This record gives sequence, C-alpha cells and structure tokens, in this order.
Amino acid sequence: MTLYYEDVPADDDDVPQLPPLLTAVAVPASQNLHAKAIALAASSDVGTVFYSEAVDRMHIAVVLGPEVAVADAGQMLFAMMIAAGDAIGALAPPEVAVSYQMPGYILLNKGRAGVVRMAVDPAAGAGAVPDWMVVSAEVVISTDDTGAESWRQNSVYEHTSLAEEGGGHISRTRLVESCSRHFLVWVNRWQDDGFRPLYDAWMHRLDSGLQVVFDGASGVEWLGLDETGGMLVKLDGKPVAIPPHELETVCGIPALVKAQA
Repeated sequence: MTLYYEDVPADDDDVPQLPPLLTAVAVPASQNLHAKAIALAASSDVGTVFYSEAVDRMHIAVVLGPEVAVADAGQMLFAMMIAAGDAIGALAPPEVAVSYQMPGYILLNKGRAGVVRMAVDPAAGAGAVPDWMVVSAEVVISTDDTGAESWRQNSVYEHTSLAEEGGGHISRTRLVESCSRHFLVWVNRWQDDGFRPLYDAWMHRLDSGLQVVFDGASGVEWLGLDETGGMLVKLDGKPVAIPPHELETVCGIPALVKAQA
C-alpha cells in the first residue's frame, strides 16, 4: 500500500481543468490521438490540448503556433519530456525515478513507460516559421493483467507502467492536468530564458546508460546535445547531428508496446 494519494481524487469522466491559456478537447480512446491532433492542428486554436479518454494511460497532444524557425521550435520536444517527468515526480512516490532516453522515451526506474513525439507543419522548411506544431506525450498508467507479460516481452527493452512502479493511484485526469501545467511553465521559461534551462533540466534526468534507438542501424554512440537541442551521435562511426524535428525520420517512430487483451 502506498502512502501517496491525490488530495482530491479525480473522476476520469470529468474534463481536465487546465490553465486559461489551454483548452481541453476529448478524443475517443479508439482513435490515434497524435494523428488526430496533426489532422486538426491547422484549424485548431493555439493551446488546444487533445487528450485521450482512455484511462489506462495519459495521452495528450498540444497544438502550438511557433514564432521561431522549425529548428528552434523543435526544442518543445524537451519541454514536453521535462513536463511529463515533473508531472510524474509531483504525483508519484519518491521511489519512482524518472529518466529520459532518446529519441523521446520516458523511463520509470529504467523501464519504458512513456513516449514524447512532435510534428511540424510539413510546408515549413528548416529555416522557416511553421504555421503549427503538435507535441504529444503518452504515459502508461496500468496494463491489463491478461496481456502484461506479452507487453513486456514484445521488445528487447524492459517496459513498465506507473502502477507497476507504485504510482497506480494516479488518475489519468490528474496526470493530464499536471503535465499540461508543467508544460506551460517550461514553455514560458523557454520564452524568457532560452534553451539553456531546458537543456540543464533534461540532461539532469538523461539515462545515458541505455542505447539510443535507431531503426535499421547499429553501432550508435550517444555524444550529447548541441546548443539548439540537436542530438549528437556517432552513427556507424561517423558523427551526426540530428535536430529534434528530424528525429522520427532518422530514428524511426518511438512507440510503446501496448498490452494485448
């Protein structure tokens, strides 16, 4: 039994209560939330937070209207990773250690439990200001007991969930609220102070002991981040810098293995 509980238990049927700059929009659990947000981004208000109605995981996608070029706007990937880590840290017991792995994984006690992704208006070049951007975060809260074992084994990496690590009391609604608020805080910090505070906070939780994941490539060696948030690696012995908005193109789409019912 955990001693950590929400002060006001949330009803997952309630609409998450977000700060005034953000607006919550529910998406049925059966739909691909990230794809849905991308499809609606151009016609949505900046600050729209799409959230999945699924209660076994928190999944949000925030629509942004960047005022900087794509290369710098990509730094919002780190703002969301830090926000998800801070949200878990605020609600989970202290023994739940949060760390990060590129190209966008959230780790709980070194097991994969979440993923952060981003998408940018494809009409914008690297030096242009995009009309829209979507940054999403997914964190597994619990898994179905009948499929949990296959969920863990369907990967060379260990997978876990908040429930397995002692945070099963955290509701989807509270995690949506907390992650959204922390994200807004880090966006404001970025606007005021630039990328450096995000760099420091992200590097503090980096789990550099785990391999960077690339689709169809071997011999990847992590080197660090550059001053704009580009991922520096040695790929098959050659140094490469990958900006945040190109991570999925180079590394493949980061995804969590879902339980099979």
